Amino acid sequence: MTTQTKVRLFESLKNRHFRFMWFSLFFSMAGFQIQMTVRGILVYDITSDAFITGIVSAGFAPSLLLFSMFGGVLGEKFEKRKLIQIAQGSNLLTSIFISILLFTNQLHWSHLLIVSITQGAGFALQVPARQALIPDLVGKKLVTNAIGLNALIMGITMMIAPAIGGYTYEYFGAKNSYIIVSFLMIIGLSLLYFIPKFPPKITSNKISTLNGVINGFKYLKTNKVVRIIWIHAVILALCTGPFRMLVPVFAKDVYLSSPGEVGNLMAAGGIGGILASILIANLTSESKRGIIMITIGIITGFGLLIIATINWFIIGIIGMIILGFSETGRWSLGQALMIENADEEYRARVISLLMMSWGLMPLSMLPMGWAFGYFGAEITTLFTAIIT
Repeated sequence: MTTQTKVRLFESLKNRHFRFMWFSLFFSMAGFQIQMTVRGILVYDITSDAFITGIVSAGFAPSLLLFSMFGGVLGEKFEKRKLIQIAQGSNLLTSIFISILLFTNQLHWSHLLIVSITQGAGFALQVPARQALIPDLVGKKLVTNAIGLNALIMGITMMIAPAIGGYTYEYFGAKNSYIIVSFLMIIGLSLLYFIPKFPPKITSNKISTLNGVINGFKYLKTNKVVRIIWIHAVILALCTGPFRMLVPVFAKDVYLSSPGEVGNLMAAGGIGGILASILIANLTSESKRGIIMITIGIITGFGLLIIATINWFIIGIIGMIILGFSETGRWSLGQALMIENADEEYRARVISLLMMSWGLMPLSMLPMGWAFGYFGAEITTLFTAIIT
């Protein structure tokens, strides 16, 4: 990598306030990724039921769908840093809640479902506010670079944290895993206090939250670029999102994996995410970003195809790297393009629209979880790959 490329890649980190938000994201997402891995293994260990595991893993989606547009409006009507703090604080409290239940031997899989639902609502609040805050911190010209750097953090945590979660679960149990999660989330929440406050974009109190939501959908109809990106995101999320949630089931049923190996599989997705984020962070407005986003989406189907047809663990690692690359690439690039092509007061709402693609995931998550149990993980994944 040349010196010039390095400067471009980390250009947004020259901004002190963005650095604090970047490191806050690192610690909070590290805790969240560990929790996701541990929760998937824990549910399947408790229930031995792929369908229930799928329900718990995708439990965040309905609340994400319900609150996503409201989160976008709130991100424009209220101070963004405060919304992010509230959301990350709720994640911390749910982690502590599960820790207490584990130490008192009172945990039931339904508790994990409640936490998953709560986290969906929290992400619906914080993600639009966090991404809409980026232009205020680094300027509009560095939006793609900053979002790419955020994706880099996501990729790093996705690579490291699941392995930590898997091996911690295997050798020290779920209790110690949740202690680590809580500690990381405390650090992430603390770093947010170093980010300045910015006034809301919607200054008129006459605009109700509901009307703000309606206006967001109307804006989707009038902005062609934003609309096309949103349709692309919805289709890919419905096709490929559920598999990522069911990786613990696939790994145990097909590869007979230990919890540590499940963590390695999920961490492989982080490697692909890092590669994609480096690509995205180095793109400029002159790059053919639309063609790049479509190509990345097509690659997803090939990743699923090799996982479904070649039942070797090492092929699963390679397939997960491909899936991590394509998922991070299309998500990050989609956010950057939507923010750049949206009017300033609609930035948070268009990110909410993009998040709705994950909220719609139960439409395919529930039948896929059922099919895993009825037809088997390999047949179901092959069918999904063909559709993709």
